[in-house]
Amino acid sequence: MGGERFKRLFALGLLAVLVGFAPPAFAGPTVDPGWDLFTTTPVTTFGGVPFVGAPLGSFDFGSGPMPTGTTDTIVERLDQATVGSATIPTELVALHLMSAVPVDFGLGLDVYFITLQGERGGPASVGRMTISGLAAEGNPHGTFDSFFDVFFDVRKGATSGPIALSDTLRLTSTGTPWDHEPPPGALEITGVNTFLNGTDREADFWPIGAVQEQHPSGAIHTVVLTPRLPVPGPGGLVLLGLGLLAVAGYRGRRQTPHS
Repeated sequence: MGGERFKRLFALGLLAVLVGFAPPAFAGPTVDPGWDLFTTTPVTTFGGVPFVGAPLGSFDFGSGPMPTGTTDTIVERLDQATVGSATIPTELVALHLMSAVPVDFGLGLDVYFITLQGERGGPASVGRMTISGLAAEGNPHGTFDSFFDVFFDVRKGATSGPIALSDTLRLTSTGTPWDHEPPPGALEITGVNTFLNGTDREADFWPIGAVQEQHPSGAIHTVVLTPRLPVPGPGGLVLLGLGLLAVAGYRGRRQTPHS
């Protein structure tokens, strides 16, 4: 009896030791909340009219305006995506498009701009994103599908011009590849779209190639990741300054009060 009791006690003790030294459960890879910065490509149409991007110039991600280069479209991921296939809430927080040709959307022939109603205090353009391949290795890690209910204004002459049309439509995209590593030449802003966990890229999210969002009406919005900001030399800085002054003068001449 003594020998059997000793064996049971030894087994229980060994089990306790093994449990005590067991490694923690593997949490697996994630995608943290953050922003995706996009530049619109010419494969973009609305109402049969070609549109191009109208760069924002800068955007406030929470700590003051930051330069965003040619970015005209910004998506915010609002929650963390975990192992496997995860669906998270998203918001289209910025969108500035400009008709590639003069057109008449009801207020006369001119260049028209598309902006979000949220920019003037209207409803937010929210949606959802389903990210697959979170536990995968390699490049790409997986694919993602997304949709946004876009509440937009069509404005005449400027992003702050009179509103010719206000409407909503759902844009969807499917099967876009993604990776934790940014593609070469992409614009990176720490804490915004890179090094989201403060340590490495294991929680970052980078779409690969073009993202094409569509609506059954025929509207198509195609974007790619915004390229890195150029570093101009002294001569380039002078030209850049003159260019910014010219743009400011043009906008000043065209700008009208919000509608």
